[in-house]
Amino acid sequence: MRPILVTAPPFILAAFLVFMGIQKFAGDVPIFSIIEANVSNQTGLTLAFIEPFGRYLTGALEFLAAILLVARRFWGGLLATLVSAGAVAAHLTFLGISTPESSTPGAAESPVLFFMALGALALSGLVTYLARPRPATNET
Repeated sequence: MRPILVTAPPFILAAFLVFMGIQKFAGDVPIFSIIEANVSNQTGLTLAFIEPFGRYLTGALEFLAAILLVARRFWGGLLATLVSAGAVAAHLTFLGISTPESSTPGAAESPVLFFMALGALALSGLVTYLARPRPATNET
């Protein structure tokens, strides 16, 4: 029997990714409008495709990673690591650590999304490490 510290993290991460993925398809997610506005303000580029297509792509990748975490743990962990690393990178570059909590003008800002991305990155790295392919041993 495998210890719970080895078997639980992939399922916790999969549940988190499903939760986050549902939000991407459920409706208005203000973070993508914020991304579009921040990129436009910093670069002068209008990236209208980010909302809704960036949201749908991110949600689909989160769902795929959750499915892979159950079926093929290493590959699910790897995809979850890439998605989470992308979220952390976005926060460290053009989103900022604290992001508005809603799309209303003057909304309060919070670092919760950044910390969630960091937590997902750490957990996905752990899952990927624990599920890594190991060379076969010849025990006789």
